[in-house]
Amino acid sequence: MAETLVKDLIEEARNERRARRLAVREFRPRRAFAGFAAALLVTVVGGVAAVELLAAALGSAVHPVPGVAAAADALRRRAWHDPEVLAGAGAVAVLGLAFLLASLPGRPRGVPLAGSDPRLAGVIGRAALRRALEDAALAVPGIERARVRGPGPVRRNVVVWATTHYRNPANLADLVRDAVDERLDHIEPMRRPDVDVRLGWRKD
Repeated sequence: MAETLVKDLIEEARNERRARRLAVREFRPRRAFAGFAAALLVTVVGGVAAVELLAAALGSAVHPVPGVAAAADALRRRAWHDPEVLAGAGAVAVLGLAFLLASLPGRPRGVPLAGSDPRLAGVIGRAALRRALEDAALAVPGIERARVRGPGPVRRNVVVWATTHYRNPANLADLVRDAVDERLDHIEPMRRPDVDVRLGWRKD
C-alpha cells in the first residue's frame, strides 16, 4: 500500500513537471522573425566568406563577390583606431548583442495554470489574473479600492494595494490576504505567488 502511494506521488510530480514544460513551451513567444533575420544574415556572411576563401585558395587575384574588393581596399587604407573603423565595429557589436537578446527565451503570454495531465496546458492572462484578485480584495467588507501588481518577470509575488476608510483596520490586511489566497486556490496558477498586502487609509 505504501509503495503504491509513493509511486503515485512520484508519477504525479513527474506529470506536473511535464505539464509545466508544455505550458512554458506552448505559451512562450516564438521570436520567429528574429530567428529568420539572424539565420539569413549568418547565411549571407558565411556564403560570402566561403566564396572569397575558395577563390583565395585557388590563387585567384579577383574577388568573385561584387563590392568585396572595394571594401577590402577601404579597410587597408584605415587604421584600427580610425573613427570609421570603430563606428563599424560598434555597429557590428550592437547587432550581435541584439541577435543574442532576441535568441533568449521570451516571456510567456500569461500565467500558466497548474495541471497533472502532461498533455494539456492552460494559461490565464496577466490582466485577467490581476482583475480577479482585485475583485477578491474588493469583496472584503471595508475595502474601497484595490490595485494588484505582479507576478512578472522580476516580481515573483503579488502585491495588493488596498484602501479603507477605517482608521483602525485591525486584521483587515489579513482578511484581504486570505481572500486573495482563496481566489488563487480557485485559479490554481502553476507557480503559486506569495501575497503581500499594503493597506492604506482614505479619509471620507
